Amino acid sequence: MATPNQKAPQAPLQAALAQFLPLEKTFKDAMKLAERFQRAEGFREYLRRRAAFVIPAVALFVLISVACAAATVILLAERHPLLALPGMVLAPFVLVGSFFVEAFVFFSWIEGRALAQALGRRSNQPFNFGPMPRVPWVLAALFLVLPVIALFAVSGTAALVLILLAVGIIGAIARFDR
Repeated sequence: MATPNQKAPQAPLQAALAQFLPLEKTFKDAMKLAERFQRAEGFREYLRRRAAFVIPAVALFVLISVACAAATVILLAERHPLLALPGMVLAPFVLVGSFFVEAFVFFSWIEGRALAQALGRRSNQPFNFGPMPRVPWVLAALFLVLPVIALFAVSGTAALVLILLAVGIIGAIARFDR
């Protein structure tokens, strides 16, 4: 007699990978966030009212992702011509992965701010960052931190400008979003 809803045992390597690289959990969390956006009128309205902040932030995330993907290809190709092909194979993963991490953390943060405002728990401090979102640290390290380091190696000025723009837009949201 079979028992329903019983999980099959995972292979040791698969279990270790799931623990240190929580792709499935992060993807499920992102899907839940998207579902909450679709179903929660208050969250959608909050984002609509803040489109002047959200749209430039998303455009900046796209720019950062493209720069990170390009830097990965350039850095590997500069090391040796045979590394250009693996760099080109990695580029789409870096592009999608870095954008996913940036967007997931940003919209989780925005959702926390929307909830805090709806519940009347917003602070009146000049820079109100609100609650810290959950960050998928392993994914952030793989798809954002390492490519940004590659971008610094390729063009420190471009990396610095993009980082300052990202910090600036988050600071502007924290300061002027009331």
